[in-house]
Amino acid sequence: MYTFYLNPASKDAGKDAKTKATETASTLQIAGSSSSKKSVARKRYKVEINNKLCKGCFICIRYCPVEVFAKSDEIGELGYDLAKVEHPEKCTGCRLCLLYCPDLAIAIAEEEGEKQ
Repeated sequence: MYTFYLNPASKDAGKDAKTKATETASTLQIAGSSSSKKSVARKRYKVEINNKLCKGCFICIRYCPVEVFAKSDEIGELGYDLAKVEHPEKCTGCRLCLLYCPDLAIAIAEEEGEKQ
């Protein structure tokens, strides 16, 4: 269903993946029993960054297809610039940030209860 090009050497490939994931996330629809389409409630995710583990490499910012992360003005305990969760409502749960974070500083959990 999704095609992600995860070769960090190719900047164009990363842009293609971001574009495709953004388009897919913005049009979450399924076909109903007839030819009409119905909108599906999107799952919400809680995204957190552990500031004690983050070393400010900003890989999460580069590989997040929907731009959940941003650079923070905060300095961590180890003296590094930190990343922050700027748009948690945009998270699609793809977990690319978890895959690429070298310090395992990111946690994602599906929110319980009310859905968007």
